[in-house]
Amino acid sequence: MYRHFVVIVTAIFLAGGVHASARGAKVKASTGLTGIRVEATQTLNADAQTVWQTLTDYNRLAAFIPDMVSSRLISPPGAPKRVEQIADAGLFAFVMPDHVVLLMEENPTSHIRFRSVAGKVAAMNGEWRIVGDKAPVTLSYRAHIVPLTPVPPVVSSYFVEDEVKSRFEAVAREAERRMRPVSTQRNPYLVN
Repeated sequence: MYRHFVVIVTAIFLAGGVHASARGAKVKASTGLTGIRVEATQTLNADAQTVWQTLTDYNRLAAFIPDMVSSRLISPPGAPKRVEQIADAGLFAFVMPDHVVLLMEENPTSHIRFRSVAGKVAAMNGEWRIVGDKAPVTLSYRAHIVPLTPVPPVVSSYFVEDEVKSRFEAVAREAERRMRPVSTQRNPYLVN
C-alpha cells in the first residue's frame, strides 16, 4: 500500500497534476515528526469586513474552497461556534482532514482562532488574521496539524504548500469577488 502511494504521488508531481497558482499568496510549510506547520499570507483587494464575512460564511465555504464537500455551523445559537467540515482530500487528507469539527473563537474583523474538537485528526489548531481595515488588507493563516498517522516521508513541504495555497487563494478570490459591484460580476449560469 505504501509503495502504491509513493508511485501515485510521484506520478502526480511529474505530470504537473498538482499545480501552483499564479496568484500572490506566500505559503510556507514544514513537515516532521511533530506534524505539519503552515503559514500563508496574501494582500487582498478587499476590505476587512468583506474578508471577515467570507471567512465566517461557514455554511457556504464548500461552494468556493477546492475539495471541501461540506461545511456547516453545528452549534446552537448563543453557544460557542462549532463548524463541521468534510473534505474529499484524497492523498492529502493530512493537510485538510476528511472530517473535522472546529471550535471557533472569533474577534470580529480581526482574527479567528480555531482548534479541532472531533474528527479524523489527532490535533489541529491555528488562526486566520486580517490586518488593515480598508482595501487592500493582508490576510494571514497559520495552522499546526497533527495527523492520526505520520506524514509519509515522500510528501515534501512543496506538496503541502501547494495544497494550502490553492485553498487559501480560493478564499482570497471569493473575498475579492464579493467586493466587486454586482453589475460587474459574471453570472456563472449564463452561457456565452
